[in-house]
Amino acid sequence: MDLSVNMRFRKLGNTGFDVSVVSFGTWQLGGGRWRTAGSEENIELLRHSLDLGINLYDAAVVYGQYRDTSLNLQSRSQELLGEAFGKSRSKVFYCIKIGQFDEFSHRALFEPGRLVEQFQQSLRRLKTDYIDICLIHAPSLTEVRRGAALGVVKTLQALSLVRAVGYSFENEPHHVLSAIRQDIDVIMLQYNMLDRECAEAIEKARVAGIGILVGGPLKRGYLSGQYQSINDLPLEDDYWRWNLDHNPGKVEATLSQVRDLMRPFSTARDFRKHALQFVLTKVGVASAVIGHRCISEVQENIQLSEEVV
Repeated sequence: MDLSVNMRFRKLGNTGFDVSVVSFGTWQLGGGRWRTAGSEENIELLRHSLDLGINLYDAAVVYGQYRDTSLNLQSRSQELLGEAFGKSRSKVFYCIKIGQFDEFSHRALFEPGRLVEQFQQSLRRLKTDYIDICLIHAPSLTEVRRGAALGVVKTLQALSLVRAVGYSFENEPHHVLSAIRQDIDVIMLQYNMLDRECAEAIEKARVAGIGILVGGPLKRGYLSGQYQSINDLPLEDDYWRWNLDHNPGKVEATLSQVRDLMRPFSTARDFRKHALQFVLTKVGVASAVIGHRCISEVQENIQLSEEVV
């Protein structure tokens, strides 16, 4: 394997964490809803990504969700991380997200007992006794303003079970602006060439010393440069099949926007480079969380990050 890449690192707000500018989101590795490689291949992928310099790994409790023999909900993505890094725990930052009930309906339950249960299960699956970053996963604006869920993870932080706390949102600037008025350390949000609404919120979070992680820098593949029409989509992948079945108009509208954005670029790689540059040159952003599927994607994204930062 070619290890001739040079990862860059940035401070994550005021946490004191030096995180890789390219980090690893594990939503796509868990299987179940989306097709993925086998467990052993994914464990090797995770370990190789650490060898290449990635040190931050993101896994919500609903990533790769399945029911065990006792019918309890589990996270295969978190289990994979535990298997991959059980002996390398000190070399990685774990970012977990708690609160959602399942990854299909996006229902959530922020009752304290449920949050603590999800946290404890995450510790077990990740084979660790602490979490570096614990985020409340996609709460409503009402829930953010109420602050009860944050109070739970702040208590876990006070018990030294969590090092940094915060929220994870989609492209929701009002949610972010409300969250950064609270006593949080980290925020994850959606920001890319198609979803630009959080630009002002990012600046306000930066001024407040809050660490900023950007999810969806390639918008789940739309900004990869590979897809300009529905005919280009890999329909054997359940992610795309599910979206076409449920939101065909939205898929076509997004692809139309992508076609417009791609016109100035001669290659798909140039387009991906620009998409990553858009995120990583935004002042305040510490890391772009990317859902890698293979080691070549990891290598290229690190190389692209070298070229733009």
